[in-house]
Amino acid sequence: MKNSVTFLVILALGCGGCSSYLTKSGRQQAAYARYVKKQSHGRVKLQKLYTKSRQRPIKTEPSEPVTTTSTGPESVSASGSQ
Repeated sequence: MKNSVTFLVILALGCGGCSSYLTKSGRQQAAYARYVKKQSHGRVKLQKLYTKSRQRPIKTEPSEPVTTTSTGPESVSASGSQ
């Protein structure tokens, strides 16, 4: 029984991922790694959503200039004078 417990302790300390949870700093580092992973995933998700919803301006070709001609004099009416 004592040999199996000793073997499990040595196995836990030898395993890189398992031993990190045994110390306070290891648990803090793991929590920070989870936080960073979660935040970066959320940022990528928002960037994809933004690029999909962003409306791109429609490029229109410039039209030919339009000139207007009139055949007679234009009438101008002054408001207030009779």
